[in-house]
Amino acid sequence: MKLHENRHINFFLKLLYVLVAACAGYIFFKYLLGWCVPLILAFLLSQLIIRPVNWLSRKTVVPRGVWSGLCTLLCVTLVGTLVYLIISRLVYETVGFFNGLPSMLAQLPKLTEGLKHSLDDFVAGLPAFLREAPIFRLELADVIASIKLPQISASAMWSSFSWAVSSVPGALLTTVFIFVSTFFLTSQRADITSFLKRQMSPALQVASKRIYDFIFSSMFGWLRAQALLISITFCELSIGFFIMRQPYILLLALMIAIIDALPILGVGTVLIPWALISLFLGNFPKALTLCILYAVILIVRNSIEPRVLGAQIGLNPFVTLLCLYFGYRLAGFAGMFILPVSVLCVVKLKEWNYLHLWR
Repeated sequence: MKLHENRHINFFLKLLYVLVAACAGYIFFKYLLGWCVPLILAFLLSQLIIRPVNWLSRKTVVPRGVWSGLCTLLCVTLVGTLVYLIISRLVYETVGFFNGLPSMLAQLPKLTEGLKHSLDDFVAGLPAFLREAPIFRLELADVIASIKLPQISASAMWSSFSWAVSSVPGALLTTVFIFVSTFFLTSQRADITSFLKRQMSPALQVASKRIYDFIFSSMFGWLRAQALLISITFCELSIGFFIMRQPYILLLALMIAIIDALPILGVGTVLIPWALISLFLGNFPKALTLCILYAVILIVRNSIEPRVLGAQIGLNPFVTLLCLYFGYRLAGFAGMFILPVSVLCVVKLKEWNYLHLWR
């Protein structure tokens, strides 16, 4: 993209465009994304029900608006029930975890003593020059004793409760907005699409259509595959933890499955250190079970992933990791999804020669 005949001026104009785009992106993610998330959720829900609504409105004489309302109500009810069941179970296990935290902390001296004996036996078998290393002179008990746990005051608990109560009207308003927006985006899809097309030039219409098709074919196909892999890993972890009689099964399984979905990381990031700690503490059955669980997850994932996932979406894993981090820093949890998609759209526009920002 040549903006000026002089190459120096051309460079500074390109740099200016990039800076303006970066500032606009920062303002959007920092201040406007929170307002747009309900509308984005409504659009995604409308994508789930648009095909059934189209089919029912063609096959019956019932008006499209009626089918849109019924399908929207059914979709929101199913999704809301599923989210409620998952969140309520996670809250139950989280509360149980924090209630049992004092008793678990009371076991720390015993655990550290056992770990210290195991480490002493390990160090005793090392050569003399390694035994003198500073790391092996460190007292584990001193390290544990130096850990200061946060104190939760009654005022902080009351403040959290007050915030939760005051958030209820806003949450209800957002829910109603999502419900109504889903209905209109489904029932008036043709009118909305026609209006947006009239505001675009032919070239912009082509570019928008390609981006739209890419997001809702390749991207959502990839996201569905990732969701399936996460679900399989979650089920494997839940079964493994159930066999181990591990408390807080769903909470642990969900956390590890989410870590497994992050680029570069995997279940081994949690299970391998956990197995090593169990081995040092002398809990050989638990260490062996964790190793077997890790091996099963690895084998199943490597055998299923090529068939389920297919081709990658074209974003480098390190770039994806950066997008996840900066997306979270800019806009919280929603930014972890929207920023990678936005960067990927820019990459695709560059591949299709609509943008020429880098070589």
